[in-house]
Amino acid sequence: MKKIVLLLSIASFVMTACQEKNTFTVNGTFANNDWDGKVVYLQKPDSNFRLTNVIDSFKVEKNKFVFKGITNESPGILFVSTDESARPAAFIVEKGKIEMTFDSVLNATVKGTPMNDQYQQFETEIAKKIENLGALQNKFAEMKGAGNLTAAQSQEIDSAYKQVWKDFGNTIYNFIKSNITNPIGQYFLIREQFSLEDSQLKELISQSSPDFQNTGIVQNLQKRIEEREATSTGKQFTDVKGFTPAGKPAALSDYAGKGKVVLVDFWASWCGPCRQAMPDLVKIYQKYKNKGFEIVGISLDEKKDDWEKAIQTLQITWPQFSNLKGWDEDCAVTYGVNSIPHTMLIDKDGKIIEHNLMEEALNSKLEELLGK
Repeated sequence: MKKIVLLLSIASFVMTACQEKNTFTVNGTFANNDWDGKVVYLQKPDSNFRLTNVIDSFKVEKNKFVFKGITNESPGILFVSTDESARPAAFIVEKGKIEMTFDSVLNATVKGTPMNDQYQQFETEIAKKIENLGALQNKFAEMKGAGNLTAAQSQEIDSAYKQVWKDFGNTIYNFIKSNITNPIGQYFLIREQFSLEDSQLKELISQSSPDFQNTGIVQNLQKRIEEREATSTGKQFTDVKGFTPAGKPAALSDYAGKGKVVLVDFWASWCGPCRQAMPDLVKIYQKYKNKGFEIVGISLDEKKDDWEKAIQTLQITWPQFSNLKGWDEDCAVTYGVNSIPHTMLIDKDGKIIEHNLMEEALNSKLEELLGK
Protein backbone atom coordinates (compact mmCIF):
# COMPACT_ATOMS: atom_id res chain seq x y z
CA MET A 1 0.00 0.00 0.00
CA LYS A 2 2.82 2.39 0.92
CA LYS A 3 4.50 1.57 -2.40
CA ILE A 4 1.35 2.46 -4.35
CA VAL A 5 0.95 5.74 -2.45
CA LEU A 6 4.61 6.55 -3.11
CA LEU A 7 4.23 5.86 -6.85
CA LEU A 8 1.11 8.02 -7.02
CA SER A 9 2.94 10.83 -5.25
CA ILE A 10 5.85 10.59 -7.68
CA ALA A 11 3.46 10.59 -10.66
CA SER A 12 1.63 13.60 -9.27
CA PHE A 13 4.95 15.42 -8.72
CA VAL A 14 6.13 14.64 -12.26
CA MET A 15 2.84 15.84 -13.78
CA THR A 16 2.96 19.04 -11.75
CA ALA A 17 6.58 19.66 -12.72
CA CYS A 18 5.79 19.10 -16.41
CA GLN A 19 2.84 21.48 -16.21
CA GLU A 20 4.98 24.13 -14.56
CA LYS A 21 7.57 23.79 -17.32
CA ASN A 22 4.90 24.30 -19.98
CA THR A 23 2.88 27.14 -18.51
CA PHE A 24 2.58 30.75 -19.53
CA THR A 25 1.57 33.77 -17.51
CA VAL A 26 0.36 37.03 -19.07
CA ASN A 27 0.80 40.05 -16.81
CA GLY A 28 -1.16 42.96 -18.25
CA THR A 29 -0.96 46.64 -17.31
CA PHE A 30 -3.10 49.61 -18.37
CA ALA A 31 -1.68 53.13 -18.62
CA ASN A 32 -4.19 54.52 -16.09
CA ASN A 33 -6.86 53.42 -13.62
CA ASP A 34 -9.78 53.99 -15.99
CA TRP A 35 -10.01 50.22 -16.38
CA ASP A 36 -10.20 49.32 -12.71
CA GLY A 37 -13.25 47.15 -12.13
CA LYS A 38 -13.76 46.43 -15.82
CA VAL A 39 -13.35 43.01 -17.44
CA VAL A 40 -10.81 41.88 -20.03
CA TYR A 41 -11.19 38.69 -22.01
CA LEU A 42 -8.86 35.97 -23.26
CA GLN A 43 -9.97 34.76 -26.69
CA LYS A 44 -8.96 31.94 -29.00
CA PRO A 45 -9.56 32.27 -32.76
CA ASP A 46 -11.48 29.60 -34.66
CA SER A 47 -10.22 28.00 -37.88
CA ASN A 48 -11.24 31.11 -39.85
CA PHE A 49 -9.59 33.41 -37.28
CA ARG A 50 -12.87 34.79 -35.96
CA LEU A 51 -12.67 35.66 -32.27
CA THR A 52 -15.86 33.98 -31.16
CA ASN A 53 -14.44 31.94 -28.26
CA VAL A 54 -13.87 33.49 -24.83
CA ILE A 55 -11.77 31.05 -22.82
CA ASP A 56 -11.11 33.20 -19.74
CA SER A 57 -11.81 36.62 -18.23
CA PHE A 58 -10.31 38.82 -15.53
CA LYS A 59 -11.58 41.82 -13.57
CA VAL A 60 -8.94 44.54 -13.66
CA GLU A 61 -7.52 45.59 -10.26
CA LYS A 62 -5.07 48.47 -9.81
CA ASN A 63 -4.58 48.75 -13.59
CA LYS A 64 -3.54 45.10 -13.85
CA PHE A 65 -4.80 41.71 -15.01
CA VAL A 66 -3.34 38.19 -15.15
CA PHE A 67 -4.01 35.19 -17.39
CA LYS A 68 -2.40 31.78 -17.01
CA GLY A 69 -2.46 28.67 -19.14
CA ILE A 70 -0.73 25.60 -20.54
CA THR A 71 1.32 25.73 -23.74
CA ASN A 72 1.35 23.13 -26.51
CA GLU A 73 4.41 21.78 -28.27
CA SER A 74 4.01 24.27 -31.12
CA PRO A 75 3.42 27.98 -30.52
CA GLY A 76 -0.05 29.40 -30.90
CA ILE A 77 -1.74 32.76 -30.74
CA LEU A 78 -4.32 34.16 -28.31
CA PHE A 79 -5.90 37.59 -27.92
CA VAL A 80 -6.71 39.92 -25.07
CA SER A 81 -9.75 42.06 -25.72
CA THR A 82 -11.81 44.70 -23.97
CA ASP A 83 -15.29 45.95 -24.68
CA GLU A 84 -13.81 49.19 -26.03
CA SER A 85 -10.64 48.13 -27.87
CA ALA A 86 -10.56 48.78 -31.62
CA ARG A 87 -8.70 45.54 -32.22
CA PRO A 88 -7.92 42.72 -29.79
CA ALA A 89 -4.24 42.56 -28.83
CA ALA A 90 -2.39 39.41 -29.84
CA PHE A 91 0.33 37.53 -28.00
CA ILE A 92 2.24 34.34 -28.75
CA VAL A 93 1.43 31.37 -26.52
CA GLU A 94 4.88 30.43 -25.31
CA LYS A 95 6.07 29.16 -21.95
CA GLY A 96 7.31 31.84 -19.60
CA LYS A 97 6.19 35.21 -18.32
CA ILE A 98 4.67 37.54 -20.90
CA GLU A 99 4.11 41.24 -20.29
CA MET A 100 1.40 43.22 -22.10
CA THR A 101 1.21 46.99 -21.68
CA PHE A 102 -1.76 49.01 -22.94
CA ASP A 103 -1.40 52.75 -23.57
CA SER A 104 -4.15 55.35 -23.10
CA VAL A 105 -5.78 54.47 -26.46
CA LEU A 106 -5.51 50.72 -25.85
CA ASN A 107 -2.59 50.01 -28.18
CA ALA A 108 -0.62 47.13 -26.72
CA THR A 109 3.02 46.16 -26.61
CA VAL A 110 4.11 42.66 -25.67
CA LYS A 111 7.43 41.21 -24.50
CA GLY A 112 9.04 38.66 -22.19
CA THR A 113 9.55 35.51 -24.26
CA PRO A 114 11.65 34.99 -27.41
CA MET A 115 8.77 34.76 -29.87
CA ASN A 116 6.82 37.60 -28.28
CA ASP A 117 9.91 39.79 -28.47
CA GLN A 118 10.25 38.86 -32.16
CA TYR A 119 6.55 39.57 -32.73
CA GLN A 120 6.81 42.99 -31.07
CA GLN A 121 9.84 43.88 -33.16
CA PHE A 122 7.82 42.96 -36.25
CA GLU A 123 4.86 45.13 -35.18
CA THR A 124 7.22 48.04 -34.43
CA GLU A 125 8.86 47.74 -37.85
CA ILE A 126 5.61 47.75 -39.80
CA ALA A 127 4.21 50.61 -37.69
CA LYS A 128 7.29 52.68 -38.65
CA LYS A 129 6.80 51.88 -42.33
CA ILE A 130 3.11 52.85 -42.12
CA GLU A 131 4.23 56.13 -40.57
CA ASN A 132 6.66 56.68 -43.46
CA LEU A 133 3.95 55.97 -46.01
CA GLY A 134 1.68 58.49 -44.31
CA ALA A 135 4.43 61.11 -44.31
CA LEU A 136 4.91 60.70 -48.06
CA GLN A 137 1.17 60.98 -48.66
CA ASN A 138 1.04 64.17 -46.56
CA LYS A 139 4.05 65.62 -48.39
CA PHE A 140 2.37 65.00 -51.74
CA ALA A 141 -0.92 66.54 -50.56
CA GLU A 142 0.79 69.62 -49.06
CA MET A 143 2.91 70.33 -52.13
CA LYS A 144 -0.03 69.79 -54.43
CA GLY A 145 -2.27 72.00 -52.28
CA ALA A 146 0.33 74.76 -52.35
CA GLY A 147 0.43 74.55 -56.13
CA ASN A 148 4.19 74.00 -56.38
CA LEU A 149 4.32 70.28 -57.13
CA THR A 150 6.30 69.62 -60.31
CA ALA A 151 6.03 66.48 -62.42
CA ALA A 152 9.57 65.50 -61.37
CA GLN A 153 8.72 65.91 -57.67
CA SER A 154 5.54 63.91 -58.09
CA GLN A 155 7.51 61.11 -59.72
CA GLU A 156 10.11 61.24 -56.96
CA ILE A 157 7.50 60.95 -54.21
CA ASP A 158 5.72 58.18 -56.11
CA SER A 159 8.99 56.22 -56.44
CA ALA A 160 9.78 56.68 -52.74
CA TYR A 161 6.26 55.56 -51.80
CA LYS A 162 6.53 52.42 -53.94
CA GLN A 163 9.89 51.55 -52.37
CA VAL A 164 8.58 51.95 -48.81
CA TRP A 165 5.50 49.92 -49.74
CA LYS A 166 7.74 47.18 -51.17
CA ASP A 167 9.84 47.16 -47.97
CA PHE A 168 6.64 47.06 -45.93
CA GLY A 169 5.39 44.03 -47.84
CA ASN A 170 8.75 42.23 -47.64
CA THR A 171 8.91 42.73 -43.86
CA ILE A 172 5.47 41.14 -43.52
CA TYR A 173 6.32 38.36 -45.98
CA ASN A 174 9.56 37.39 -44.18
CA PHE A 175 7.87 37.25 -40.76
CA ILE A 176 5.00 35.14 -42.06
CA LYS A 177 7.31 32.81 -43.98
CA SER A 178 9.32 32.03 -40.86
CA ASN A 179 6.10 31.06 -39.06
CA ILE A 180 3.86 29.74 -41.85
CA THR A 181 3.72 26.20 -40.44
CA ASN A 182 2.20 27.41 -37.16
CA PRO A 183 -0.89 29.46 -36.24
CA ILE A 184 1.16 32.66 -35.89
CA GLY A 185 2.18 32.85 -39.53
CA GLN A 186 -1.26 31.68 -40.61
CA TYR A 187 -3.00 34.43 -38.64
CA PHE A 188 -0.75 37.14 -40.04
CA LEU A 189 -1.16 35.82 -43.58
CA ILE A 190 -4.90 36.41 -43.24
CA ARG A 191 -4.51 39.73 -41.42
CA GLU A 192 -1.95 41.16 -43.84
CA GLN A 193 -3.13 39.56 -47.09
CA PHE A 194 -3.76 42.94 -48.73
CA SER A 195 -0.15 43.98 -48.10
CA LEU A 196 1.30 41.05 -50.01
CA GLU A 197 1.76 40.32 -53.70
CA ASP A 198 -0.34 37.49 -55.09
CA SER A 199 2.84 35.55 -55.88
CA GLN A 200 3.85 35.83 -52.21
CA LEU A 201 0.41 34.74 -51.03
CA LYS A 202 0.46 31.69 -53.30
CA GLU A 203 3.92 30.69 -52.11
CA LEU A 204 3.04 31.07 -48.44
CA ILE A 205 -0.23 29.17 -48.77
CA SER A 206 1.56 26.31 -50.57
CA GLN A 207 4.01 26.03 -47.65
CA SER A 208 1.28 25.98 -44.98
CA SER A 209 -0.44 22.92 -43.53
CA PRO A 210 -3.22 21.09 -45.43
CA ASP A 211 -5.65 21.86 -42.60
CA PHE A 212 -5.02 25.59 -43.02
CA GLN A 213 -5.32 25.36 -46.80
CA ASN A 214 -8.71 23.67 -46.45
CA THR A 215 -10.25 26.38 -44.28
CA GLY A 216 -12.99 28.45 -45.85
CA ILE A 217 -11.09 31.70 -45.41
CA VAL A 218 -8.03 30.40 -47.30
CA GLN A 219 -10.10 28.87 -50.08
CA ASN A 220 -11.89 32.21 -50.54
CA LEU A 221 -8.51 33.94 -50.62
CA GLN A 222 -7.26 31.56 -53.30
CA LYS A 223 -10.38 32.25 -55.34
CA ARG A 224 -9.75 36.00 -55.15
CA ILE A 225 -6.13 35.48 -56.23
CA GLU A 226 -7.34 33.53 -59.27
CA GLU A 227 -9.80 36.34 -60.08
CA ARG A 228 -7.07 38.98 -59.85
CA GLU A 229 -4.74 36.92 -62.03
CA ALA A 230 -7.46 36.60 -64.66
CA THR A 231 -7.78 40.39 -64.74
CA SER A 232 -4.14 41.38 -64.33
CA THR A 233 -2.02 43.63 -66.55
CA GLY A 234 -1.78 42.32 -70.10
CA LYS A 235 -5.01 40.29 -69.93
CA GLN A 236 -8.14 41.02 -71.94
CA PHE A 237 -10.76 42.80 -69.85
CA THR A 238 -13.56 40.73 -68.30
CA ASP A 239 -17.03 42.10 -68.87
CA VAL A 240 -19.06 43.22 -65.85
CA LYS A 241 -22.59 44.57 -65.71
CA GLY A 242 -24.76 46.84 -63.60
CA PHE A 243 -27.32 49.62 -63.80
CA THR A 244 -26.94 53.33 -64.46
CA PRO A 245 -28.31 55.90 -61.99
CA ALA A 246 -31.35 56.09 -64.28
CA GLY A 247 -31.89 52.35 -63.81
CA LYS A 248 -30.82 51.28 -67.30
CA PRO A 249 -28.68 48.16 -67.84
CA ALA A 250 -25.01 48.88 -68.61
CA ALA A 251 -21.85 46.86 -69.15
CA LEU A 252 -18.13 47.53 -69.37
CA SER A 253 -18.25 46.02 -72.87
CA ASP A 254 -20.41 48.98 -73.94
CA TYR A 255 -17.19 51.03 -73.79
CA ALA A 256 -14.08 48.84 -73.54
CA GLY A 257 -12.69 47.20 -76.65
CA LYS A 258 -14.53 49.65 -78.90
CA GLY A 259 -11.56 51.68 -80.11
CA LYS A 260 -11.22 54.00 -77.11
CA VAL A 261 -8.77 54.01 -74.22
CA VAL A 262 -10.94 53.41 -71.15
CA LEU A 263 -10.19 54.14 -67.50
CA VAL A 264 -12.35 52.13 -65.10
CA ASP A 265 -12.72 53.95 -61.78
CA PHE A 266 -13.92 51.91 -58.78
CA TRP A 267 -15.13 54.43 -56.18
CA ALA A 268 -17.92 55.29 -53.71
CA SER A 269 -19.58 58.41 -52.35
CA TRP A 270 -18.48 57.49 -48.80
CA CYS A 271 -14.80 57.09 -49.81
CA GLY A 272 -12.81 60.18 -48.78
CA PRO A 273 -9.73 59.48 -50.94
CA CYS A 274 -12.05 58.82 -53.92
CA ARG A 275 -13.65 62.25 -53.52
CA GLN A 276 -10.25 63.92 -53.09
CA ALA A 277 -8.98 62.36 -56.33
CA MET A 278 -12.08 63.25 -58.35
CA PRO A 279 -11.18 66.87 -59.29
CA ASP A 280 -7.96 65.62 -60.94
CA LEU A 281 -9.90 62.95 -62.77
CA VAL A 282 -12.36 65.60 -63.99
CA LYS A 283 -9.43 67.62 -65.43
CA ILE A 284 -7.97 64.56 -67.13
CA TYR A 285 -11.36 63.71 -68.62
CA GLN A 286 -11.80 67.22 -69.99
CA LYS A 287 -8.32 67.06 -71.53
CA TYR A 288 -8.68 63.72 -73.31
CA LYS A 289 -12.38 62.96 -73.78
CA ASN A 290 -12.34 64.22 -77.38
CA LYS A 291 -9.15 62.33 -78.20
CA GLY A 292 -10.46 58.79 -77.88
CA PHE A 293 -10.61 58.53 -74.08
CA GLU A 294 -13.45 57.41 -71.83
CA ILE A 295 -13.90 56.92 -68.09
CA VAL A 296 -16.35 54.39 -66.69
CA GLY A 297 -17.21 54.76 -63.02
CA ILE A 298 -18.25 51.70 -61.02
CA SER A 299 -19.62 52.60 -57.61
CA LEU A 300 -19.40 50.55 -54.42
CA ASP A 301 -22.26 52.50 -52.92
CA GLU A 302 -25.29 50.86 -51.37
CA LYS A 303 -27.64 53.86 -51.35
CA LYS A 304 -28.71 55.21 -54.71
CA ASP A 305 -29.41 58.70 -53.35
CA ASP A 306 -25.87 59.03 -51.96
CA TRP A 307 -24.41 57.83 -55.27
CA GLU A 308 -26.47 60.27 -57.36
CA LYS A 309 -25.75 63.20 -55.03
CA ALA A 310 -21.99 62.55 -55.19
CA ILE A 311 -22.09 62.38 -59.00
CA GLN A 312 -23.71 65.81 -59.07
CA THR A 313 -21.56 67.38 -56.33
CA LEU A 314 -18.28 66.12 -57.82
CA GLN A 315 -19.30 67.15 -61.35
CA ILE A 316 -18.85 63.68 -62.77
CA THR A 317 -19.98 63.58 -66.38
CA TRP A 318 -18.68 60.21 -67.54
CA PRO A 319 -20.73 56.97 -67.61
CA GLN A 320 -21.55 55.29 -64.30
CA PHE A 321 -23.04 51.99 -63.26
CA SER A 322 -23.37 49.86 -60.13
CA ASN A 323 -25.34 47.07 -58.50
CA LEU A 324 -25.38 49.00 -55.20
CA LYS A 325 -23.96 46.11 -53.17
CA GLY A 326 -21.12 47.91 -51.38
CA TRP A 327 -18.06 45.68 -50.94
CA ASP A 328 -20.10 42.81 -52.37
CA GLU A 329 -20.37 44.69 -55.68
CA ASP A 330 -20.14 42.02 -58.37
CA CYS A 331 -18.00 44.19 -60.65
CA ALA A 332 -15.43 44.86 -57.91
CA VAL A 333 -15.31 41.21 -56.84
CA THR A 334 -14.60 40.15 -60.43
CA TYR A 335 -11.53 42.39 -60.50
CA GLY A 336 -10.35 41.53 -56.99
CA VAL A 337 -10.77 45.11 -55.80
CA ASN A 338 -10.07 45.26 -52.05
CA SER A 339 -9.50 48.99 -51.62
CA ILE A 340 -10.72 52.15 -53.31
CA PRO A 341 -10.09 54.29 -55.20
CA HIS A 342 -8.93 51.64 -57.64
CA THR A 343 -8.41 52.41 -61.32
CA MET A 344 -7.71 50.22 -64.31
CA LEU A 345 -6.59 51.48 -67.71
CA ILE A 346 -7.69 49.49 -70.79
CA ASP A 347 -6.29 50.01 -74.28
CA LYS A 348 -8.27 50.48 -77.51
CA ASP A 349 -8.40 46.73 -78.11
CA GLY A 350 -9.64 45.88 -74.62
CA LYS A 351 -6.35 44.79 -73.08
CA ILE A 352 -5.57 45.87 -69.51
CA ILE A 353 -2.61 48.27 -69.51
CA GLU A 354 -2.14 49.00 -65.81
CA HIS A 355 -3.86 49.32 -62.44
CA ASN A 356 -3.77 52.36 -60.13
CA LEU A 357 -1.72 54.83 -62.13
CA MET A 358 -1.28 58.04 -60.14
CA GLU A 359 -2.25 61.38 -61.69
CA GLU A 360 1.11 62.22 -63.29
CA ALA A 361 1.70 58.65 -64.45
CA LEU A 362 -1.81 58.50 -65.90
CA ASN A 363 -1.28 61.80 -67.74
CA SER A 364 2.01 60.54 -69.17
CA LYS A 365 0.47 57.26 -70.30
CA LEU A 366 -2.47 59.04 -71.96
CA GLU A 367 -0.10 61.45 -73.72
CA GLU A 368 1.80 58.43 -74.99
CA LEU A 369 -1.37 56.71 -76.21
CA LEU A 370 -3.43 59.69 -77.40
CA GLY A 371 -1.02 62.61 -77.82
CA LYS A 372 -0.88 65.91 -75.94
